[in-house]
Amino acid sequence: MKNQKQTIKCSECNHCSGLRRPGNTSTSFTCSHPDQGYIQDYFREKRMNKMPGFLGYGARYSEAVPIKTAPAWCPEKRAAKQKRNGQ
Repeated sequence: MKNQKQTIKCSECNHCSGLRRPGNTSTSFTCSHPDQGYIQDYFREKRMNKMPGFLGYGARYSEAVPIKTAPAWCPEKRAAKQKRNGQ
């Protein structure tokens, strides 16, 4: 069997957090990874105009994360890539 990459999923990550405000039906999900500086720098470099670390809104009354795999700016993804490259 070939060496397969491990897929990083936000739904399985300890840093994924959801917040549903009282009276609201949707949960907003964000990444609360300790390396927020990397996330903010990535958003600034790529000129992304949304809240840094924002993953999206869940379905009504659902606690499921709206994305299946980690986004490109994920610090966990960067760490895994560096580990594979031996840095």
